[in-house]
Amino acid sequence: MRRYKSQTGSMYDRISEQRTQEQLHAKTANTEQKRLAAATPPRCERFITNELSFVRPISFTDKTFHVFTLTDIAPSPFSLVIGRTPIGGDSDLETMTQLLLADLAKSLLHLQWVEPLCPAIVAGIDARRVEFTWRQQGQLVHQLQLIFLLYDEHSQPLLMQVTGTSNHPKGMTPEERSAFYSIVESIQLRQRFSVDDEVATNI
Repeated sequence: MRRYKSQTGSMYDRISEQRTQEQLHAKTANTEQKRLAAATPPRCERFITNELSFVRPISFTDKTFHVFTLTDIAPSPFSLVIGRTPIGGDSDLETMTQLLLADLAKSLLHLQWVEPLCPAIVAGIDARRVEFTWRQQGQLVHQLQLIFLLYDEHSQPLLMQVTGTSNHPKGMTPEERSAFYSIVESIQLRQRFSVDDEVATNI
């Protein structure tokens, strides 16, 4: 006897198959969204200043610093400087930090380490912190510095330095230290991709 499949059963089979395909499509789309969210954002192609941006020829070396003071008359009791220095593509944070400390030891008079080099975090990326004093024309200078690596808009690695400097005769005050860390804790990277991230992905 020939058996015929009912139209009702066939309809339910098609509905079930359609739901299966929709679930598979939704799962695939969700996986792709997660992959894109985790992917490294494209680096900015424009050089960005405070009020404007422009396309910087790669042959033009950026030597800018951001300098913030409490007074218009130098020296300011406290200042904050953010510097950026181009470095070699094979440089790592530990090596660059050691070279920087060696340069400080050579160039600063009566250098004394208040806190030795130690790990830190700036905007979620690996950094190093160091604190020291030295004398300029006989006057005490107290500095707290954070060091980390980033890329510029041409994908060239940079050594970043955030330095708080106190000219208080007894060293950095609690208020100055608090102001420094309040700024550091509020730092957000325009791009979350750091030099160390790329090194990790290439291991």
